[in-house]
Amino acid sequence: MNLWMRWVDFRALRDLLLIVGSYPRGLRANELEKLATDEQVLLRRDGQPYAKSTHYHHRRTLERLGLLEKQNRQYTLNPQNPTIHALTTRTELRRKLLPYEKEAFANAILRNEDCHEVFFGHFLKGYKLAGRVTTFVEQAHPVEIVIRTGVGENMDHSHGNGRIKRVAIRPAGTIHWSFLEGANAEQAIHFGLRSWCVDQLGFLDVTYSPDGTYTTFPKYIIPKLTDRELETKMFIALDFAGDWATIRVPDCTLSTGIKQRVSVDQVKGVLMHWVTAHPDLVAGVPTRLEFITAGLSDSQHALALKSYLHSRSGAYLSHLRIHRTLCEHIQNGVPKS
Repeated sequence: MNLWMRWVDFRALRDLLLIVGSYPRGLRANELEKLATDEQVLLRRDGQPYAKSTHYHHRRTLERLGLLEKQNRQYTLNPQNPTIHALTTRTELRRKLLPYEKEAFANAILRNEDCHEVFFGHFLKGYKLAGRVTTFVEQAHPVEIVIRTGVGENMDHSHGNGRIKRVAIRPAGTIHWSFLEGANAEQAIHFGLRSWCVDQLGFLDVTYSPDGTYTTFPKYIIPKLTDRELETKMFIALDFAGDWATIRVPDCTLSTGIKQRVSVDQVKGVLMHWVTAHPDLVAGVPTRLEFITAGLSDSQHALALKSYLHSRSGAYLSHLRIHRTLCEHIQNGVPKS
C-alpha cells in the first residue's frame, strides 16, 4: 500500500502548474524550486523559503496525480490529463482557488488508485473509482477515523510506552476497522488526504467527538441548498414532544450535514439564525468550555468546538429547545414560487 500523500498547498500546486506551463521545453527540479521561491509561490508564513523536502512533496504530488510528467529530468505539463486545462486557465499567481479549480483537483485525486485504496474506497462501499467529485459526493457514505496506538483490535488512544501508532478507519455504522500502520499512515491520511479534501478543496467535512473519532462525510463544494431551503428541511426533521423539540447541537449538525451534503458551518448558521432572530421560540442550553475540551490536546480544541454554537454572549450551546410555531416564521421567510 502506497502512502505517499503529505500536506501540500493546493494553491501552490496550481501555481506550479502555471509556472511549468510557461516553459514548454520543461524545467528541472532546481529551476522550478528557484522560480517557485522567486515568485513567492512556495514560502513559509514568515516569508522564508521552504525546505527542499517541501518542494519535493509538491512536485511529487503533481506527478502522482498525473498533472506533471518528468522526462530526461525535465518537468512538463501532462496534456493527456483532462483536468490540466481547468487548472491552467488563469494566469495570475498566488490567487485563491476558485470552485472550478477545486473541483478539478478533486477529480484528479479521486482518479488516483493509491488515494482510492487507502482512503476513498472506505467511503464508497464497493464502488470503483468515482472519477468525478459530483459522483463521489452523491455516492459516498461517511467514515470514522481514529488515530490509535496499540496492537491489533485491542487499541486505545494513549501514546507512549513504545506502542505502534496506527490509523483506524471504517465506514460509519459498521463494526470492523481497517488499520494502516505507522507514522506514514498518519501523515498520509490525517495530515495529507484529510487536509486536502476538508481544509482546502472542500468536498469533505469533519467533526470530532470526545472519544477520539473523526467523522468525515461528503459535501458539495458549492452548496446545492440555500440557507432558506436548508432550514425548511431541518425543521421538518425535528421530533416534537408537544409544542417543543429538543436537539443536541453536535448531533444535529452532523446528521444534517451527512443527509443534505452540506457543511457543518452552514447548518450552524441556520441554527444561530433561529437563536438570534427568534429568542422567544428557540432557547439555547449552555455548556462549559472545560466540559467540551476535557482531555483533549490544544490542537484538538478547535475541531471539538466546531460542532457547538458559540452565542453572542460567549457561551457555547450544546442543546436547543425549539417551539413548534417557529414553522410559521420559516414559511413566511421562504419566497413564493
